[in-house]
Amino acid sequence: MKLLKTLLATAVAVSAVPAMAYEAGDIIVKAGAVTVTPKDGTADTSGVTTLLAGSADSSELDIDSNTQLGLTAVYMVTPKIGVELLAATPFEHTAEIDGGALDDTEIVKTKHLPPTISAQYYFLDSASPLQAYAGVGINHTFFFDEEDSANLGIDGLESSWGMAYSVGVDYLVHENWLVNAALWKMDIDTKVKGSAADGLEVEIDPTVFFIGAGYKF
Repeated sequence: MKLLKTLLATAVAVSAVPAMAYEAGDIIVKAGAVTVTPKDGTADTSGVTTLLAGSADSSELDIDSNTQLGLTAVYMVTPKIGVELLAATPFEHTAEIDGGALDDTEIVKTKHLPPTISAQYYFLDSASPLQAYAGVGINHTFFFDEEDSANLGIDGLESSWGMAYSVGVDYLVHENWLVNAALWKMDIDTKVKGSAADGLEVEIDPTVFFIGAGYKF
């Protein structure tokens, strides 16, 4: 009888201890839709319009948004600190002139990959199924498969290193399954290689949105 009482007391005590949402050593893998939205006016293209149209119109370079499959993996160093790697399938963008006589003229198409590694801090109680976090990290973006749409002689775009800042929220719908929404602000600057536009600085600096689901191992 005494043994039964002891077992019951132990069971009650264990059930009273809240389960940890995340613990040191956890690995959280997430997949979903990720959208890269470059800022407007990424470069001053007056030199390009002079070359193509013979006049230095006031114009800028705009780059369209693109959505791909996004993947993240987080390793929890402690219940409050994680290290995240962001990856995705290749993004495809078209750069067009905005304004002036060559408005909407396509200049270049390109693909890029922006792997990003960040340190994250989780703010809420470790027992909460809702976990909000903020992170800071390093982004490396490299461009490939460039298409010189305007026949300027463009020979590619330089790769980029820059800072990345992020916020996000996880919600555990089950012991292991979760949904996630996240946002990054990335510093991505590149330069045009080749042609009369050689050395043209392009400040892409996109906002990146992610929504998806994940699993905690």
